[in-house]
Amino acid sequence: MRLKLYRTLRTHIMARGRYQKSDVSRERILDAATELFATRGYAGAGVDRLAERSGIAKTAIYYHFGNKEGLLAAVLERTATQWIEGIRQASRQAGDPLGRLDRALAGMREMLEERPWIYKLFQILTLEVADEKPEIRATLQGIVRRARQAITDGMRESLGVDVPDADGVSGLLLAALDGISLGLQIEPERVALDQVFADLRRVTSFLVAIRLNPDLARVFDNPADQLALLRQPAPAQESNDGRNDDVDR
Repeated sequence: MRLKLYRTLRTHIMARGRYQKSDVSRERILDAATELFATRGYAGAGVDRLAERSGIAKTAIYYHFGNKEGLLAAVLERTATQWIEGIRQASRQAGDPLGRLDRALAGMREMLEERPWIYKLFQILTLEVADEKPEIRATLQGIVRRARQAITDGMRESLGVDVPDADGVSGLLLAALDGISLGLQIEPERVALDQVFADLRRVTSFLVAIRLNPDLARVFDNPADQLALLRQPAPAQESNDGRNDDVDR
């Protein structure tokens, strides 16, 4: 009886050890594949290179993911989960609507600065394989829909009301983030993130405001009113002693 119990326990411990090692090797493969897909693209991330970078045998890659496309799908799913959960966490924090918007934008900025490969991965795969591989295109479309829904849910929870065309606002915000990411890759010295995100805050607030207040939207849809605003002179700047600079001159 004791011998049988010992053998059962030993088998369980050995099996658990194998499962843990399997999980570790799977994560190492995903880490290496994410880096290679984001830097070399789909074609440049060969299985031999993946095995070398991860330190895991090619047979293990096929065991876990079936083929290279299965590996790409797993990379996209894990990356999307991290990205979208970051959006949800930032937009769900307590506070007034503007405070929550500030924290949401701060979270998005943090992802751009600390995890730029998230945006780069989606961009390079969209350009390289989305048209040739319908299943990858469908995966990317699903990721974007989930991200838009996360932002839309954040607006609803923050304001306590449904924002008309909230999905449109979410789409514009994601497009702006995509553009910022490209700018950081091409000419990072010209991307002043403090100013960019201050402008993005103004634009997002404005888009939500005109959807909640149709009368405000009509003012900005009137060409005459638009021209009047564009021609409005900027207020005079005051010097350090509180006097108008024009008076000093």
